Amino acid sequence: MMPKSRCWSSRPQASRTAVALLLGLVTWLHGQSYLEGDLPADSGWEGISPEELLPATLEPGLSRRAIPVLNRSGSEDAPGFVPLYRLTRPFYDSVFAQVPPQYRPSLDSSTFRSVIVNQPPIGLRPRVYRLGLLEIYPYFGLAQSFDSNVNLTSDNEIADFYLTPKAGVEFQLGTPDSVYNEGYDTIFAAHGSYEAYGDLFYGHPELSAFNQVLSLRTRVGRSAAIWRPFIEASDLTGSNLLMAELVNRTRRIRVLPGLFAEYKLTERIGWNQTFSYYLFQHVDPQYINTQTWRTQQEITYRITNDLRALVWTEFRTTEPSAGSNGTEYFIGAGWAGKPDPRIYSELRVGWDFLDLQGDVPGRTNLSGVRFNGYTTFDWSPRFRPTFRYDRDYVFNELDENDNYVSTLLQLKGEIFLGGNWYVTPYLGFSIQEFETSRRITVQWRPELEVSYALASDLTPNQPRVFAKAAYMSSQTVKGSGDPIEDWRFSFGFDFKF
Repeated sequence: MMPKSRCWSSRPQASRTAVALLLGLVTWLHGQSYLEGDLPADSGWEGISPEELLPATLEPGLSRRAIPVLNRSGSEDAPGFVPLYRLTRPFYDSVFAQVPPQYRPSLDSSTFRSVIVNQPPIGLRPRVYRLGLLEIYPYFGLAQSFDSNVNLTSDNEIADFYLTPKAGVEFQLGTPDSVYNEGYDTIFAAHGSYEAYGDLFYGHPELSAFNQVLSLRTRVGRSAAIWRPFIEASDLTGSNLLMAELVNRTRRIRVLPGLFAEYKLTERIGWNQTFSYYLFQHVDPQYINTQTWRTQQEITYRITNDLRALVWTEFRTTEPSAGSNGTEYFIGAGWAGKPDPRIYSELRVGWDFLDLQGDVPGRTNLSGVRFNGYTTFDWSPRFRPTFRYDRDYVFNELDENDNYVSTLLQLKGEIFLGGNWYVTPYLGFSIQEFETSRRITVQWRPELEVSYALASDLTPNQPRVFAKAAYMSSQTVKGSGDPIEDWRFSFGFDFKF
């Protein structure tokens, strides 16, 4: 019985010891808080350091390193610039990853479908439209230029200064197709613009001209069926530095109505149709006018949410005012979309079966490979290069039955220097292979623009003050033809509201 009695007597003793220790701990903690609060601190005692003060805790909008953060308008939720992981890793990081739904509206720029043209934006930031059922954007600008060879001729060159004032208006009706919208909110939408500008030459006023450009794009429908009627028209007097049929400075009138339709056959398969008519007219009777009817059919297959493979066919017939009529049949394949989050690419490559009427001596069959498209790469938040490529059969506007195949390559980079400064380098290169004269002409054009962007939440680097310089060289590497060179310099400003 003694061991049992000894065991029961030890338990109250242990309880009393634990209570005493707990009371002592509470008393010590109370004394510590008392010393920190009311009594003066002992000269040999160091108190607890205060909390670290970060910039973000003192002023809103500052990060931990006190770098200001720009609040952009809209509901942009785009990811940062990530490595090219889709080029080095599978589409899904894990074989156990859950497959996303077969159809979901994407929020990134790969599905940006502008009402103006069915493409994602090209630039460091996409276009932002004001929210509203009807929005109007007026704009105007002024530029002072010098051209060393106004008519782009090989001899008797005309050099002159000229002033270019311009004004225009743009409107958006309904919901625009933008990366800032999760989907199409309105069944009907329209976008239109009109621009007028003049080239006022100082030393040769007979070269002065009034130019105007009109554009109207609409969207009807959503989801499984979308129709996009459009019309483009222009009345321009000028010369183009990379297209052989636009070299001489003369008045050219273009009208292009058409319809682009998109259909969703299944969750992965789509069908696109294009119907258009193109009228190309000149006021000067020595030039050849043309009219062209065109239709294109395209079947797309969605490989991923951001990338589609496609096959396409096209029929085109052209009637020139002088020379043989021509009919073309195309068949090809390609892709459109994002193989990686930092790349958007479109390519359509195929074969053109060319059929020309009449028996023209010395004519070369220029049927062959055709391609078109472009690729943009978000190299960094400050640099985006864009590469355009195109190869097509073109009817000559000066020489009867001497049409040509033009291969045109263009590289443009937009560089953000910081602050409001931008640098935009450009390089264009083209080759023309002629049908009956067998000539081969090579043209190239470098250009550099430096601009200071004005404050705008709608169009980055659009309201701006700019200065640019361009050089153009045209050489005939096979056959007869004199070289052409030209320098152009200009500076001015563009405002948009």
